[in-house]
Amino acid sequence: MKKIILYAVLIIAAIGLLTNMDYFLNMIVNSLIFLIVLGLIIYGVYYFFVLTPSQRKYRKALRKSKRKYRQKNRR
Repeated sequence: MKKIILYAVLIIAAIGLLTNMDYFLNMIVNSLIFLIVLGLIIYGVYYFFVLTPSQRKYRKALRKSKRKYRQKNRR
């Protein structure tokens, strides 16, 4: 009798967990999307309004140089 009650409680708990899992995962995904968008906005403001044009050119040349150097090492 005790085992039957234990299994019934476990089944009810599993059902409750599965029904709340959808809400919980949806909340996590929404939070991650919000953080990514916020990070992109902050980076855009930093890149276009804080950096000077010469710093932007330097960063672009640095990325290009790193990409070129990586391709040479792969061969």
